[in-house]
Amino acid sequence: MKHKPYKISTKLLLMLTTLIVSSFLLVILVNTLFLPRYYLHQMEDKVATVTSTLKKSTSTERTPKKLKELAENEQVTIIAADFNGLSTDDLNESLHTALLRERVALNRFWVTDDTIQQLQASPKSIQKLYDQGKQKSSFLVHLQILDNQLYLVGISLVDFSETATIINTFTFISLGLILTLALLIIYISTKKITEPLSELKRVTEQIAKLNFIKVEDIPPNEIGELAIHINKMSADLEHYQISLLNKNQQLKQFTADLTHELKTPIALIKAYGNGIIDDLDDGSYLATILKQADLLSLTVDQMLDYAKLEQQDLQVEKIDVKQLFKERLSNFQLAADTQKITFNLTDKVPAHRLIDADRILLARVFDNLLSNALKYATAPEITITWEKNETGLQFSIQNKTSLSDTFEPRKLLEAFYVEEKSRNKNLAGTGLGLAIVNTIIEQHQFELDVSIKKQMIQFKLLFPLAD
Repeated sequence: MKHKPYKISTKLLLMLTTLIVSSFLLVILVNTLFLPRYYLHQMEDKVATVTSTLKKSTSTERTPKKLKELAENEQVTIIAADFNGLSTDDLNESLHTALLRERVALNRFWVTDDTIQQLQASPKSIQKLYDQGKQKSSFLVHLQILDNQLYLVGISLVDFSETATIINTFTFISLGLILTLALLIIYISTKKITEPLSELKRVTEQIAKLNFIKVEDIPPNEIGELAIHINKMSADLEHYQISLLNKNQQLKQFTADLTHELKTPIALIKAYGNGIIDDLDDGSYLATILKQADLLSLTVDQMLDYAKLEQQDLQVEKIDVKQLFKERLSNFQLAADTQKITFNLTDKVPAHRLIDADRILLARVFDNLLSNALKYATAPEITITWEKNETGLQFSIQNKTSLSDTFEPRKLLEAFYVEEKSRNKNLAGTGLGLAIVNTIIEQHQFELDVSIKKQMIQFKLLFPLAD
């Protein structure tokens, strides 16, 4: 069963309301159960402390003036009465009179004979609590006999049950006011929190629909940090989608080009094979079939090499890149002489310059660039240059081309790209050679630039020097 989600504002409201109400209920409970006892305990301590002070003082220190000062300082009532020769009634009347002088009117106060006897028999003080009935108060006293005088230390106590009721009533009123204020604050606060979250929700919903929008209003808090990460995610996903679409388009184009590459030799093999069956062979049919079979084999080999490059780990080592190129160039000298093409080499770099690269793959790069130049050069000269720049070595190879200056040269790095509409690669186009070059350079994180100017096509490689 799917539960309906609660909004953050609702959860926050419930949590804070529960916290506030629980706190107030706890205060009320404490006021009702513990505050009266705590109040009585504090008053008992106060009266006991004053009584202890009297016991520690000498008779000369217990003058009426000193007793009055002590009573005022401690906010208690202190009475000293001479009880020798007095009856219990006379003693109580004397105490009542003294209390009235101190503006303490009691309707329930009496010192019994038993109390007097206990005081005479023990040096300890006796504590008494006299409930005043309708006055809704009590009178707490400590009685102590010192130097044949009865000392009374007392303090009036309010009826704390009624006081607690008043406090609790006020607490309930305060609870209502605080809850109202809290609800208002929560509403304003959660609105400031949920509005950015609602915007994040809207943006993520659009991203899920592949509409890669971004959060415009970014608050300076944790939600803002989340918004920044969502924007980065949106940009990355958009980049990946574009990359994936390009890859899919390239795959479709690759499939179409590959189909054409394989279809032509297969069709020729089939046609010439049927010609042999029909006794139409003029002596060249088998040679043509073998030539097309070799072309098929070469195409398949290139496909396998191209596919392996994506998964092949680089065997990086320190290479004298100029020496490696010199070795590869010597392999093409015979083909160049046959085609009456001259390699014009300009070397502005000292010998023995080392780079970090895979020797076999880099050799293939040079082979493919040289074979491509020999195949498509429209003039009898290929210019090769070695130069040094700020970051490393720069190698370039250029030749005359039939391509116009308006042609986008990086298209030549695509697999099986052919510029000539008839797809005759002898006129303009490549197979997988330059695509393999581009893949190897990307794997090494080198730089490859292709340009056409005044019908001169130039391939430029940048190699960072080894440490």
